[in-house]
Amino acid sequence: MKKLFLQLFVLLLTGVVAYGQIDTVSVPHIIDGDPFGAINKFILGDTTSTGERVNELRYYKLEKNKIYFLNGILHTDFDLRLIADDVEEGETPPIVASTTGSDGTIQLIQFKLFQNGYVKNIIFQMTPPSGNGESNASFFLAGENKNYEFDNVMIEWGLWTGIVTEKPVNKVVIKNCYFKNQQHKTNIWNGRGFGFFQENPADSVIMQNNTFFNNNSFVFFADISSIPPDYLLFDHNTIVNTMKFPIHSFWLPNAKVTNNLFYNAHSYGETEEDKVGQDPGGQQYGIINISAIPSDLIDYYNIEEGDRKYRVANNGFYYANPINIYWQQNGLQPTPFMNPRTMGMFADEAVYPNLKTEAPMVADPGFINQGEGMASMVQWMTNKRNIIGNTYWGWDSDDDKFGVEWPLVEDLSYTNEDMKVASQGGFPLGDLNWWGDAIKDEWNTWAANTTAVEDLHSTAIDAVTIAPNPANNILTINYILSDNSDLSINLFNLNGSRAAGIYNGHQSKGEHQIGWKIEESITNGIYLIRISDGNGSITKKVIIQK
Repeated sequence: MKKLFLQLFVLLLTGVVAYGQIDTVSVPHIIDGDPFGAINKFILGDTTSTGERVNELRYYKLEKNKIYFLNGILHTDFDLRLIADDVEEGETPPIVASTTGSDGTIQLIQFKLFQNGYVKNIIFQMTPPSGNGESNASFFLAGENKNYEFDNVMIEWGLWTGIVTEKPVNKVVIKNCYFKNQQHKTNIWNGRGFGFFQENPADSVIMQNNTFFNNNSFVFFADISSIPPDYLLFDHNTIVNTMKFPIHSFWLPNAKVTNNLFYNAHSYGETEEDKVGQDPGGQQYGIINISAIPSDLIDYYNIEEGDRKYRVANNGFYYANPINIYWQQNGLQPTPFMNPRTMGMFADEAVYPNLKTEAPMVADPGFINQGEGMASMVQWMTNKRNIIGNTYWGWDSDDDKFGVEWPLVEDLSYTNEDMKVASQGGFPLGDLNWWGDAIKDEWNTWAANTTAVEDLHSTAIDAVTIAPNPANNILTINYILSDNSDLSINLFNLNGSRAAGIYNGHQSKGEHQIGWKIEESITNGIYLIRISDGNGSITKKVIIQK
């Protein structure tokens, strides 16, 4: 189950540090007996008599177990830091909810941020109290060259998308977030996670340790009407039950898609008619899809086509039987992980030396509790194929669209033992927040002390396995080298200190096996085995239990 963490840190924003001291104020959910728009009134009204912000470095803290009802879009022309404390058992995170006007019209957008933004530990409910309809988007990012971070945020029932850029921004970080039931009741293209509206790119986008559960459409989008970011890290995300492409962007110049779990992602399938206007060459779209960058974007990025970098590694990929039956009944081909053009580009080392891929792990994760969203999605897709009217298909076990279920009923941890250690460093694939504090803390330590995530793009090392694991006397390391390599294999503890050398020498291209007798000085515990070839490295977790 996802647990909220509060790790308050200072978000340094250029040009304002010298003018005040950081402080935090609590935002009331009711003002003068009226909850409607209290959050708007308090935050927007936090000014001096001459109209300046009281403190440009202020954090606005929402109260646990409270609902904050918006009154129209909350526009911020100042740096917004909106936070909440972590919750304990029996408590609920604060909820910011959309409302309707006197004419019954639902507000289109919840927040429009014209300056920097930092949001943490809050639920954003885009359905109003009536339970009918929803807002188009939770956040429009409208600050040119500004920075945005969303940490441990939950967004539910969005009509179009959760977060979208409206101006060219600098950096967007989305981590530990949960996008649930993002969907349009009739439009398969809406119900998205995060992306770019028209030609409004970012320098970099980090999407890490997020879950996208029962969403109509794209998890990340920067399509032909957009300019993709200069860099995308899409890492340790869990995608469960989406109808269209999870990553909708052909022209990324530099990307890493690693350690993710794609389950029933892009389940709608494609007829020949569907393919028109989707893939540039009319092929099946797949999960990972790239094509040659147009000349105007090549000039924009100031690169050559062959300079592109894209690493795809340590991902899980699976379709449950009801999806396969739906495809068969509708004469649809199974969705591939990559289409032929994309596979050809990744295989062409002469033209694309920096496109690197590993085949995904194709296996059923065996989720503990994924709810009933898949059955509803299959029915929705069948109705769509047969031109039958549709409504919402997302899963709320209590059938209360406005009410937020907390703690979460679904549990997207899983039973597949191989998948539990299949990511870089030997951690579970997908969003690590489903695995509790201990594993997440261990991963944070590993990530801080290893360069494996960044090094993977150029290494010749592949298909690394370690057995037995746990090991008590002798362990065997198996791997494949795609080229002749000078290789080193070392054991590190979780603090990043080298505990033992296992191998150092030159090896030829092909399959290899190294046996190592565990030294007496190595105590019981969790360690990292790092295999390096001079160009990069791969790290695997091993448990030593004598």
